[in-house]
Amino acid sequence: MSAHSPLAGMIMADSWPMARVLAGASAVPVGHAIDLAYMFGEEDDARHDALLTETRRQLGGCVAAVEMALRLSLGHAPAVAAALDAAPSSIAWPVLRAQPTLISPPLMAHMRIRAAVALMLRQYGQGDLEQMGEAAEDRLPSAADPDLGAAVAALALAEGRWLMPGGEDHPIRADLPAELFADLLWTVAACLAHAVQRATPDNEGSVFAAFDRSCWAVLADHDEGANPIALADRLVRQLGEATDDPSLIGIALDQRRFLLFCALAAQRLRLPTTELIAILLLGPVRQVAALCRALGGSDADYRLLLLTLRPVRPSLTDAMIVAAAEGYAELSQSQADAAVTALRTPVAFRSRLDHLRGVSLA
Repeated sequence: MSAHSPLAGMIMADSWPMARVLAGASAVPVGHAIDLAYMFGEEDDARHDALLTETRRQLGGCVAAVEMALRLSLGHAPAVAAALDAAPSSIAWPVLRAQPTLISPPLMAHMRIRAAVALMLRQYGQGDLEQMGEAAEDRLPSAADPDLGAAVAALALAEGRWLMPGGEDHPIRADLPAELFADLLWTVAACLAHAVQRATPDNEGSVFAAFDRSCWAVLADHDEGANPIALADRLVRQLGEATDDPSLIGIALDQRRFLLFCALAAQRLRLPTTELIAILLLGPVRQVAALCRALGGSDADYRLLLLTLRPVRPSLTDAMIVAAAEGYAELSQSQADAAVTALRTPVAFRSRLDHLRGVSLA
């Protein structure tokens, strides 16, 4: 379905946010356009729930940080830097709010996961690191181990960056995976370059050269390992044989170390940590059940997990949890293992297979 299909036309006629996003969108998937329409609707839109608001804050904060880095890196091009100095202090975020289709689907998906993690951390707080070591006894070495202590502290600091208060224009360190950071960087650079070209139309060649040089310099300084999810994975690797203890996952969750819990679970299930986080926080409940059963979770463990996920999944009402728990009791270990095995295959394969199954049943 193209962005200008008959369905899109009907949506544009009935919903002004869709009309605003789809107008001029020649190559944007309709599903992504719908996400953007809700994300960048009216400021008082009731649909801007906590996850939408936090996603905008994380995205806007990263945009602000990248714009700041680019402005600082343009010292080698005085004319371009002077044009930006004469412009408003924030250019990229207002442009993206007006033209949200500049935001790619992978970047938006990552920001949604980042926002969901931030909501979880903000709801339950960050566990006391020393208390975690004491509670885990010898199974989780305390910060007395210098290498492990440094990894634990780095994870706590990175989580704290995501929890920093501030509005959408407050810079947040753009500790994104390298490919997504590059995506965001070139997008912000295009916004700034467009503003400079409008101010200095006779200087187009030097504008291209200036931003090309600055973007590559900023990319060279980027450290994707500073991302809290990457740091949680690193901590799990440093724990070594201690991760063989089946109780360690429960200890991490009890001590409110959500990212450590996810990294431990992902290692045990042989799944990427980011994908496991996305399923827990944003995916179908049936997949959450499969993950829990594959980890050996009891019925009580599953109910506790669903209660833990409530800050990000408001649909998990008491009635919903009771119904989900009844279904979980009927989920066998073999069914859960099969579901997790499927999750280890590429998304493209699973989506095509689901499509063929649907066609064969039609």
